[in-house]
Amino acid sequence: MRLRLPDGSVHEGAAIDLAGDSLAVGVDEVVAAIRADEEADATGALRIDCPPPGPGHDRLSRVPVSKPTPSRGWLLAAVGRSRGLRSPVADDLDRLEARLAEHRDRAAEESAGDERERADTSAAALREARRRVAAAGADESRLRERVATLRGRVNAHRDAGDDEATAAARDELVEVATELSEVETERVAAEQRLSALERAARSERDSREARLKLEDAVENRRREARAQFAAELGAEFEAALRDLESLPAAAESADSPAGSSSESSDLEADPVARALAAVRLADLSAPVVLSCGWFSDAEAAANWLGVPVVRCRPSDGRADHTGR
Repeated sequence: MRLRLPDGSVHEGAAIDLAGDSLAVGVDEVVAAIRADEEADATGALRIDCPPPGPGHDRLSRVPVSKPTPSRGWLLAAVGRSRGLRSPVADDLDRLEARLAEHRDRAAEESAGDERERADTSAAALREARRRVAAAGADESRLRERVATLRGRVNAHRDAGDDEATAAARDELVEVATELSEVETERVAAEQRLSALERAARSERDSREARLKLEDAVENRRREARAQFAAELGAEFEAALRDLESLPAAAESADSPAGSSSESSDLEADPVARALAAVRLADLSAPVVLSCGWFSDAEAAANWLGVPVVRCRPSDGRADHTGR
């Protein structure tokens, strides 16, 4: 591993310690450099020449890991992937994840349209469309009654021989009939609009329900895979936790009034201890970035973990000499 800092200084070896570096390079920056394309222009930036990250490194690239409370199964799934292990549900999980990805991509494309169109299926849009249909229907009923009344009046005036009153009533009838025709058109358009919105809302609801079912199925398969890896690798994991007890940090934490027992059962309750045990079990070639105080230096960490290590300060920037 060869690491070049932004100031141009170079560090080489399987264990690089940046915890005391005045540049205070952050964990995120180091992880990004490990994952960076080796062809990328890194002039004036942190650069790390190392083997490319393989399976499992996405979860175990740093300790503490990115997940606040990594479970045993979550960690051992990464260990299993790093070793090339596959669970019995792997093929089914791959298929479900592919379907879910397609579903999300399609939903993203559909939601990338005009903002007004995206809002059409909202509850407010449906209420407004229903209100317009109801209002147009009420206006149509009122005008139909008015037309019927005026027709009766025209007939009555004509039968009475009152030509002037007949003409006036007929003019009013034509005006109201024209208004009725316009309202009928508005009512039909409003009904069509409402029907389209209801179809879109049903489609969106069905799509959401299908996505939720897929998400549940994916999570169930992932849970089964984690359980399988936990069962297959559990004994090794517990042995690695017991090995942690020999580290000075474990003893130091046990002696602390705020610390816990150094028994492996208590170590498993420590998310950092769990992550360290997982890294020790994993088959990783790319470096792991540490910002915990379990080791006196990067070389001690690399020797115990069996993987190249870059040691950084904790995210709060303080010197890291504590056990946990």
